[in-house]
Order: sequence, then structure tokens, then C-alpha cells
Amino acid sequence: MKARVQSYIYVISILVLLGSLFLLRGNISRFLSGMQVKNSTTEKNEAIADTIARRYNYNRNGSDYQITFLEFGATTCHSCKLMEKVLDEVRERYVGKVNAVFINVTLPENKDIVKHFGIVTIPAQVLLDRNGKEYFRHEGYISAVDLSKQFEIRE
Repeated sequence: MKARVQSYIYVISILVLLGSLFLLRGNISRFLSGMQVKNSTTEKNEAIADTIARRYNYNRNGSDYQITFLEFGATTCHSCKLMEKVLDEVRERYVGKVNAVFINVTLPENKDIVKHFGIVTIPAQVLLDRNGKEYFRHEGYISAVDLSKQFEIRE
């Protein structure tokens, strides 16, 4: 009897732990993202910030784009493959307005930008305004319709 009660307590404890992790997954992700950004060296962070400004600050570089859509993912990830269709749809629908960029997190040359933005979960979407400043972030799959609502906010 005592062994049975202990096993029930064990199972209930595991379920409570898993439930807590599920409910707190957003906070955990934000914490890990913040830690990744915090652990980045100042020199590298400044260099990457300068690169982002050169590429995505359209007031500075004279481009006509209004928004940058950074899609962080991997070619082997199922949800990331679904996001490819969204990326293509955004490119077709917002020609000249939205610069849609795919960043493969598995490539060594993208390591610094991934770390700069604190990406810990893929797929992840980051929207930058015309000045290259982040104004929206989402983790996981997001439909083109839901994403386009964020573009309209900036019009």
C-alpha cells in the first residue's frame, strides 16, 4: 500500500512538473534569450548591431523597404519548412515594402546574428521597422494573415 501511494505521488509530481514547464515555456524562452544576449561580448554585439544597421536601417541606406521580416529557422525543421511558404507569400504580397530574409541558424556564419537577437527557439520571426529596430517577435509557426496584421500596424 505504501509503495503504491509513493508511486502515485511520484507520477503526480512528474505531471505537475511537466505542466508547469508547459505553462511557463514563454517565460523560460524569454529568460534563455535574455541570457544569450547578455553573454554576448560587447565588441561582437556592436559589430553585429552595425551590420544590422547597414543592412536593415533603410533611412540610413536609402532603400525603399518599410519593414524587415527576419525568419530564423533551419532547413531540417518541420515548422520552419511550413514557414517557408509564409516567407514566400510575404515576398510576393509585399514586394518593395517588406524585406523578407531567411536566416539559417545551423550555419556558422549566422551564429552572431542568432546570438544578437537571442534566438533559442525556432522557427522565430523578428520584425524590424524602417530604422532597423525590433518591434515584433514571435516564436513558432505564424500564418501569413496573422503576420500581415503586424505589417499593417506600421503603415
